[in-house]
Amino acid sequence: MKRKIKLIIITTSIMLNLVLCYFLFFKKDKIDRIPPWHPFKLNSNLNLKSIVENGYKFDSSPCGQVQYTKQIADTIIQYEVGIDCNDYKGQYDYSSTLGIDIEEEDENSQNSKEVITSKENFKTIEEMISENKYYPWNIKEINNCFQQIKWRVFTIKLGKKIDSLSLKKFIYRKGGRVINLTKVWNSKNGGSFMVYHTESNLYFLCSLSYREDNWEFKIIRTIPFLDQKLIKEDKEYRIKRDNYFNQNINVLQQGL
Repeated sequence: MKRKIKLIIITTSIMLNLVLCYFLFFKKDKIDRIPPWHPFKLNSNLNLKSIVENGYKFDSSPCGQVQYTKQIADTIIQYEVGIDCNDYKGQYDYSSTLGIDIEEEDENSQNSKEVITSKENFKTIEEMISENKYYPWNIKEINNCFQQIKWRVFTIKLGKKIDSLSLKKFIYRKGGRVINLTKVWNSKNGGSFMVYHTESNLYFLCSLSYREDNWEFKIIRTIPFLDQKLIKEDKEYRIKRDNYFNQNINVLQQGL
């Protein structure tokens, strides 16, 4: 009897260890990375791969800020994607920004660059996206890079006419509460106001503007980090980057 009990205990222990190993080493990532199609719901676990797999495509990069968008009917969602592959080791070389020790390129090098550029410009953005859906990045080259999706713009085209009652009803159905709607916008010039979303306990900046014979209702805000791991990663990244650029700033200022 004792031998049977001992065998049962050993077998149970082995099974528990196997289950633990499965969860630690083999179970796939279960983090929710799906971008919500909702005006007042956000997901701080998004990355480039998850939004592209959900149908978002490169749209533009104003001032170097890469934008990905997706449109369904009259609704457009736009994300600002930031990817930084710099390891920030050592310190930043300020001499390169001051024009010091700049080597001149020979004529052959310049001509070859012009040829390459002309070939690249021959392709349209649509063609480049069809070849690489993660354009302008290569997904294999950025796996270990710091990624951050911090801004989202939710745009709805309302048509040629708007009224405050229908807009309030839409916001209310989506879980939002309008703050001072009637005081800051009108049906001629539009305007802006705040919306409080009760479920997420977040505030959203909203605006109304008339563009191309259509009223646009925009909901804009940063995507907050909702767990401690992301907060820690963001803090460590900022400290490392700031140290890289600032550790010899005093020496530079003295030289100037």
